[in-house]
Amino acid sequence: MSDDLFLDSFRKLLDGLGADPWPELSASGFLDVLRPEAEGGAGLDLSGLFPLAFETGRRAAPPAFVQTLLARLVDPQAVACADAAPVLAAGGVPAETARALCGAADAAVMAGLIDSLQAMTLDHASTRRQFGREISKFQAIQHQIAVMAEEVMAARMAAETALMGAPLEVSGAAAAVAKLRCGEAALVCSGVAHAVHGAIGVSAEHALHRYTGALHRLRLSQGGEAWWARRLGEWALSRRDDAATLARSL
Repeated sequence: MSDDLFLDSFRKLLDGLGADPWPELSASGFLDVLRPEAEGGAGLDLSGLFPLAFETGRRAAPPAFVQTLLARLVDPQAVACADAAPVLAAGGVPAETARALCGAADAAVMAGLIDSLQAMTLDHASTRRQFGREISKFQAIQHQIAVMAEEVMAARMAAETALMGAPLEVSGAAAAVAKLRCGEAALVCSGVAHAVHGAIGVSAEHALHRYTGALHRLRLSQGGEAWWARRLGEWALSRRDDAATLARSL
């Protein structure tokens, strides 16, 4: 199956999930895509995980699909796992590696949520009219949307860079960059989205607050920006390389 067909099948699965998503997710086989082919999985590496995590994040209330998928690396029966780190650690994975892997995966989900925020904000700005024209025509709105676009791309690049190689060989430094950068982007993009939407964005009828709420919860998952910034700083100080060399090594 080509990558496009694989991802398209996953999108259709997510869009058709019911109130209890787990029977359908379990039957689909997607929960085992990281497990070796010899054990009934697809043997995907982390680069194959990224598009699945990203698409999961693009939904307003994403199921704990990615963390469950990670937990099943050591517990094939895991379902609805909100935090795979303790499951991985109990299965013999070093705690630091488990946290880095879960943090990098959460960053990819955040990147998907941020991408959806951008799409919603662009759509609202293009249709909402004030003073006889769409608010997207106002320079102040255009500036905010431009800032959002930069943050969206930075978050996606950081998350995608962290998800490379075999799952249990994840780079702790790259995971720290991804979680930190996606957390920073979440703050900026949530602020812009709510500023452009105005009061309707916090109303019960509108989906925006569900996306931003999910983002802020994920910001704290596996540690907030300050926690990951400290880990990244400790890693940088433990080396004697210049800044350019450090950046390339990530």
